[in-house]
Amino acid sequence: MANDMMNRRNDMMDAMNDWFGFPRNFFDDTEIENIMQSDVAETDKDYTVKIDMPGMNKEDINVNYKDGLLTVAGSRKSFKDTSDKDKNIIHKERSEGRISRSYRLPNIVASEIHAKYDNGVLTIILPKQNAGDDSNSIHID
Repeated sequence: MANDMMNRRNDMMDAMNDWFGFPRNFFDDTEIENIMQSDVAETDKDYTVKIDMPGMNKEDINVNYKDGLLTVAGSRKSFKDTSDKDKNIIHKERSEGRISRSYRLPNIVASEIHAKYDNGVLTIILPKQNAGDDSNSIHID
């Protein structure tokens, strides 16, 4: 059941940071790391992928499986408080943008993939197969 997962971190960038003396957080990706943290579990019958996607609406999440690659993308609009025009923001952490992750999970019955989004967590169940077509757009409940 061993599966090669893609590493989210770029080892080349880490090596370059060490070599040129850049601090580890020179390209601060802390927020990105906290948006799509995921767990992937495998049994003989299926894979279960759970991804934290806080602050995103179900309609702004796209899940696709093709050629053995599960791709999950989401977008989030900025949280803007326009109730008081005289406020001066002294600290802002909430942002907007688009983010995606890919997972190499081969031999899946694409037509039977099921996805559910509840309380900021996307859960995707991917049943395993022996052979067949693996291209399918997935509806999120």
